[in-house]
Amino acid sequence: MQPKDRMRLKKTRFTAMLIEANKIAPGDFRCWAFCPGMLYNSPDKWWGDRGRRDFPHEGIDFCLYEDAAGSLARLDEKTLVPAMHTGVVKALFADYLGQAVVVEHDSIRVGGGGRFLSVYAHTEPRDGIQPGAVVREGDIIATIADTRRSKARILPHLHFSLGRPSPGFVYEPFVWNIMRDPGRVTLVDPIDLVDGSWRALGSRHSCCRDI
Repeated sequence: MQPKDRMRLKKTRFTAMLIEANKIAPGDFRCWAFCPGMLYNSPDKWWGDRGRRDFPHEGIDFCLYEDAAGSLARLDEKTLVPAMHTGVVKALFADYLGQAVVVEHDSIRVGGGGRFLSVYAHTEPRDGIQPGAVVREGDIIATIADTRRSKARILPHLHFSLGRPSPGFVYEPFVWNIMRDPGRVTLVDPIDLVDGSWRALGSRHSCCRDI
């Protein structure tokens, strides 16, 4: 995200809500961990040949976390996904690895002002999650999709994108490439609203070499 786009975003309780929903002992979660390629705007893949992406990463990938012992653990296809902020479901669409849920929020800026949309991708939405549904902060909207048998052979993970829709933006039909069109959606770095600690792992980290 360019400096001119930086803004104060309301911190979520996403990490705390995910820990609670998935019955992870609070003391067993130390911080999120991101391999090269998992963070916003990364030009590289974190799977397969670790080559260049066709487009810079449109969000962040929640997959790994560090536990109290300092070991790395991962989310899996049974992981429940809570809504980060209250909003209205505007679209569902098939993505490359599962389904994506698009939620619109009145504002998540400190001081208010402006609509935002969030995208929870590579998931299996829960029953009742459909366009028009109101979701409250902490509501479970999906589980992470099982991606291990996909062509990409990538670990299950939650892709999360955040952006500001243009005036008059129409959600249907919504496809992945819409997020790449700055005339329709201005993406912002979601890491600023994630609660809890996180750290970036180096490319030589054994976990990042082996996933």
